[in-house]
Amino acid sequence: MLELLFLLLPVAALYGWYMGQRSAKKDQESINNQFSRDYVAGLNFLLSNQQDKAVDLFLSMLQKQETEHQISSQSQFEAELTLGNLFRSRGEVDRALRIHQGLENNPNYSFEQKLLAKQQLAKDFMAVGFYDRAENYYIALLDEPEFAVNSLEQLSVIYQKTREWRKAINVSEKLLKISPDTDKTPLAHFYCEYALLQHSEKEFVQILSQALDCQPNCARASILLGDFYLAREEYHAALNNYQRILAQDISYISEILDKVKTCYIQTDDLESFELFLIKANQIQHNSSVDLALAALIEQKDGVEAAQTALYQQVKQYPNLTTFHRFIFYQIHETEEGRGKEHLSLLYKMVGSRIQKGFHYRCLNCGYQSYRLMWHCPSCRRWESIKPLQSIDEI
Repeated sequence: MLELLFLLLPVAALYGWYMGQRSAKKDQESINNQFSRDYVAGLNFLLSNQQDKAVDLFLSMLQKQETEHQISSQSQFEAELTLGNLFRSRGEVDRALRIHQGLENNPNYSFEQKLLAKQQLAKDFMAVGFYDRAENYYIALLDEPEFAVNSLEQLSVIYQKTREWRKAINVSEKLLKISPDTDKTPLAHFYCEYALLQHSEKEFVQILSQALDCQPNCARASILLGDFYLAREEYHAALNNYQRILAQDISYISEILDKVKTCYIQTDDLESFELFLIKANQIQHNSSVDLALAALIEQKDGVEAAQTALYQQVKQYPNLTTFHRFIFYQIHETEEGRGKEHLSLLYKMVGSRIQKGFHYRCLNCGYQSYRLMWHCPSCRRWESIKPLQSIDEI
């Protein structure tokens, strides 16, 4: 009997150990399930824009679980990471920084977890404008495949803000190598910005050529090259660059019409200018082209012919700008009297309305401006601001 008891003792001990482990596992699962339910509740608060409640819930979760030592390392990391992000979104970046720095320096977390903490620290520093600190973190993440694309994108944002165009070009070119579908429009404008800083004419032309190699539809590069050759009185070279606008983005034609006319006058070829205007309006109607055509017809055939041509355009494409010029022609042929006075008053009122109105608008966010800006200050999109004359809204 005693021998049997000694034989059963190891079995009993093993059974006791197994049941203890099973009980502990169930307890931990219960704790984790409770934590998961609380975590989901916190996310629901976030989705319903109740950030204060979400912060309070995550704080109470962490305090309770840490006090009872019942939270798993992974769950605690996720909760603290989320809490730091919440503080940043509420503008409490100092608290976000303390949390994320604590995660980065915690020896109990894995290398992968610390990479996530570094990424959030970079976002924290971006939020408060410490771009040099954010830059260091993003550069440190470049060698990690999962973080490389986002890091290059954010470095591009940093270099745009700091106007370090050479660096912006470098990171954008790297981004294109690992993500070929990336929009090339920003890179083309980085080249344009960088070209404007050059003192060497050769480098200026070379960098703008790189912009066109990168993005053949970059109208800005063609305009800058056209201006360069116009200033040097190389009119044919200037025309070659300006004429590319018709195929690249005809929305910007109002920016070059006077310059194109100057080139054709200097080359004694106004007939080609008229053909240029007709072709432009065939591609896309533009009120500035209507006015240029009317002025050319007036110069060649007189006011009456110009008025007739402009009337057809006003009738087909109602627009304040062309209507303003049409009133001018009407005043010219109206006899003295109250009718002419009324037309003159209307002419002044329409002219005042045009002068006070915005001339450019971002097609992405609706931002409006009195002058052309290649980078929208509101939505941060490149080449989204267009002349209103190109969309017949003046």
